Amino acid sequence: MTIRNYGTGSIRQRSSNSYSVRYYGPPDSNGRRKQVEESVKGTRKTAERVLRERLSALDTGDFITKKKATVKQFLDRWLEEYVTTNLSEKTEQGYRQLINCYTGEFSNRQVQSLTADHIQALYSKMRKRGLKPTTIRALHRVLHKALGTGVKWGILKQNVANATTPPKIIKKEMKVWDLESRTRFFKWIKEHKYSDLLSLGILTGARRGELCGLTWDNVDLNDNRISIVKTLSRITGKGLVARNPKTNRSRRSLALSPSAVKLLHEVRGKQIAQQSILEDAWNSTGYVFTQVDGMPIDPDLVSRAFNKMVKESGVPHLTPHGLRHAYASAALEAGVDPKVVSQHLGHASVSTTYDIYAHVIPELETEAAKKIEARLLGN
Repeated sequence: MTIRNYGTGSIRQRSSNSYSVRYYGPPDSNGRRKQVEESVKGTRKTAERVLRERLSALDTGDFITKKKATVKQFLDRWLEEYVTTNLSEKTEQGYRQLINCYTGEFSNRQVQSLTADHIQALYSKMRKRGLKPTTIRALHRVLHKALGTGVKWGILKQNVANATTPPKIIKKEMKVWDLESRTRFFKWIKEHKYSDLLSLGILTGARRGELCGLTWDNVDLNDNRISIVKTLSRITGKGLVARNPKTNRSRRSLALSPSAVKLLHEVRGKQIAQQSILEDAWNSTGYVFTQVDGMPIDPDLVSRAFNKMVKESGVPHLTPHGLRHAYASAALEAGVDPKVVSQHLGHASVSTTYDIYAHVIPELETEAAKKIEARLLGN
């Protein structure tokens, strides 16, 4: 491991993607400058950038030690040093929005003086303002994660969010279309521009961002499979961004049914025809589902169009994610092993699948008991 000096600072490589940044902080009350060490994940360039920023802040007098930081300063640094390095841009955007919208009342308080009472009082005020428990629990997850990092950094002695209780979420009964509703809806939208995308969604259980991010180089019509390796989403200030799925298990290969294979052949044919018409005006982006000029489709537009189609077709209200539920419920009811369904959906673990589709599991267990009895007794 090499150490490279930058005036009053240095960088030490700890692993292939982790660096230790060291520099001397501002003088304390006795005029002594103590060495500060920060762990930075990423490339050497990332570590160099962090060191330059710290030294520049020391030169201009803008440097603030982590232990004397306000809640806002601490959370801003946590977003910069932890979230941007370890999580997706979409997640960072969501975290930043929650922090900016709801933590204002204690943002100027010194982070070490933040108590569980302060956080619990915020949750109560949010509830009185009519905010949903899901929003409050989302903020709780962010604060819990941030303050937990503060403990690891040695800034905080304990994670005070542990002593808070966000409101419980009352689970609503999952809505899934029956066969009649599914048939009616897909017959009604047959000529709609998003019909093919939505049809593949219910045939594979893929997420809308995964469908919008699907490219032809990840479609194998000889082996009848598609690979989910990217998801498309809109990032504020950047537009549509293709990014890695949220978990490793979300990267997966899906077997296609005959109907799905036929559908993709038709989509390919339509795209080739459109390309021959537009010629140079066609954008060769490689996406399976595109706008008329070959550019990718915004997942948010799909959601808005879907909601409008549901209302106009007269079927029970459902979100685009409901198509994924319809696929999973149908698979479980057909006797497919929950582990296989979990892998197909890209869930983090099979326990997630059991939790979401608990309403289907008892019926499967009853049916399994009958089959076992029949096998044992020869009925």
